[in-house]
Amino acid sequence: AVLFEQSISPVPITLPSHASIFTGTYPAFHGVHDNDGFYVDDELTTLAEILSDEGYRTGAVIGAFPVDSQFNLDQGFETYNDAYQEDWTQSEIEERTALSFGFIERKAHRVNSAAFRWLDEHDAEPFLLWMHYFDPHQPYGALPPYDTMFADGYDGEIAFVDECFGELLDELERRGLIDSTVILVVGDHGESLDEHGEPTHATFVYDATQRVPLLIAAPGRDDIARGGRVKSQVRTIDVAPTVLELLDLPAHPEMQGVSLVPALKDPSVDLNLPAMLESHFSQYHFKWAPLRGLRTHHFKYILAPRPELYDLQADPGELYNLASTRPDLVAEMDLQLEDLVANVRSPKIDRSAASSIDSDTRAKLEALGYLVGGGAADRVRDFPSRAELATMPNPIDGTLALHYVNASSEMLRTGNLDVALDVVRRGLEVDPANYRLQYLLGQSYLLLGKLEKALNEFNRAAEINPSDSAAHAMIGQALYRTGRFEDAVAALETATRLEPNRADALEILGLAHARLGNLPEAIQSLQQAVHHNDGRWQALLRLGLVQAEADELEEARQSFQRALHLAPYSPEVLDTIGLFYLSVGNPSFARQSFAQALRVQPTNPAIRYHLAEAIIAGDGGLDQARPHLEQIIDEAPDSDWAERARAALAQK
Repeated sequence: AVLFEQSISPVPITLPSHASIFTGTYPAFHGVHDNDGFYVDDELTTLAEILSDEGYRTGAVIGAFPVDSQFNLDQGFETYNDAYQEDWTQSEIEERTALSFGFIERKAHRVNSAAFRWLDEHDAEPFLLWMHYFDPHQPYGALPPYDTMFADGYDGEIAFVDECFGELLDELERRGLIDSTVILVVGDHGESLDEHGEPTHATFVYDATQRVPLLIAAPGRDDIARGGRVKSQVRTIDVAPTVLELLDLPAHPEMQGVSLVPALKDPSVDLNLPAMLESHFSQYHFKWAPLRGLRTHHFKYILAPRPELYDLQADPGELYNLASTRPDLVAEMDLQLEDLVANVRSPKIDRSAASSIDSDTRAKLEALGYLVGGGAADRVRDFPSRAELATMPNPIDGTLALHYVNASSEMLRTGNLDVALDVVRRGLEVDPANYRLQYLLGQSYLLLGKLEKALNEFNRAAEINPSDSAAHAMIGQALYRTGRFEDAVAALETATRLEPNRADALEILGLAHARLGNLPEAIQSLQQAVHHNDGRWQALLRLGLVQAEADELEEARQSFQRALHLAPYSPEVLDTIGLFYLSVGNPSFARQSFAQALRVQPTNPAIRYHLAEAIIAGDGGLDQARPHLEQIIDEAPDSDWAERARAALAQK
């Protein structure tokens, strides 16, 4: 392969960086700036779409949730395999919990397995295959023996991925493809590992996160300098145009990158490609200033409340800010950055911004260590003016708070709630106005079941950032759980005014209306929740229950059937459906549903009692129900269900 020593990613975040790789455009054009709250615009043209139109079979095997198909990066891929648990053993599945990282990551060897199966069907045809290795990413948990081979877990994960990549090369050689396949390895971002005070990535645009691997092998071409090393700066937005030229195809007219084929032929060529950098992460999640930057082969300029300038030749670690001693160069690069932004930005600032993101998606991103939050208004706000930027908190001054946020989020993710609570409190001593820490404090109390304290902290979070719907949604949830349904409605209506498509707030709002007897409003809210997140069977189940209470029996039946389609083996769904049919005078169908639920969860006394009720209400009578009632008494003698079973057996 040809190795590019200075390959620069435009953004230190997974989804927007991949959007740049596949569209050949900057985030300022494609509009994706974070993992949370963005979906790749349908009007964008991806590398996969171009090759699919040219007759290539296109497949992707995804390693983790931030590039899940729901974020619309699957455009042009005939197969987009994001079934992360596809090759797990039963024991691996059983070891995972609701907070476990494993539910939304697939390790590199599993990516290989799925990719090899795809090749079984398509390796005789022209193909594009994207294999997404996610392993070297927080939290670090390499598989044995790599978990003990290195002092640092990050190194272990890199070594494991390297081994898996070697297995891929062996597989291509075994299939006779190694000499006819362009192979490209590129990183989306790096990890700071505490450089510049950043624990992981996303906030800053230093080289620790922006300088990424790029290797390109193009066998079968005599004009490629195999083993060459390119010292000239390139960008990951150059990947797509390069692949297209290697395949004798023109670049798409919207692509802002250029082909690197000249450097593949002559690694000494000076491409002189400036790289624009950005991170809106701190603006969305902390109300700090966003960052923009311009990197040349020699210098890096960062537009921040206090501008930064680094001589990358003399100071590759970016330790000495030269902005105060080189104001002439700062002014020159600032003007160049302004011109570059004007040339590459889309006139549609909000082209890829979502009006909301559902609660399941938020939970999965949080389980990967990502922060979620920032209202819809934040996601469509333009980069601040120079004057406004100067008044905003500088992210580099908040590195200690970043560590507290990172540590407390990790403690919450792993269920160490008391430790999380302590860490968040310490963080707020350092940065009392930090919205994210304040929100995490409320979340800690909520998970500990301390609802009043959670309510107080979420209220403080809403005072700090009144435009973020998340705090208002959590206030509504805490109020609902404490039985203050009218107050819950008010808080949840505020959340849904800020983000009209916020499915989790709409769902609790529907339940609060139902508890107040406002059944039409409850049904409307739950229908909206289902509309905005139609994959959530729990919302469908709740909608069905309220429809049944409102005597809308056919509508209730349809909602229950949709829930069953999404979760055919859920004991909760099957039990609820059984109760519905029992209530409308169909004990036979209810009995079938309870029996199915019991096969999934045979020790559940409630389901077994409901089955006994259905048997008694039908043709079976008490004699057929007796074994079930006696089993409840044997297995759960001190439960309320055992008391009910004894009462049923005592009846003549």
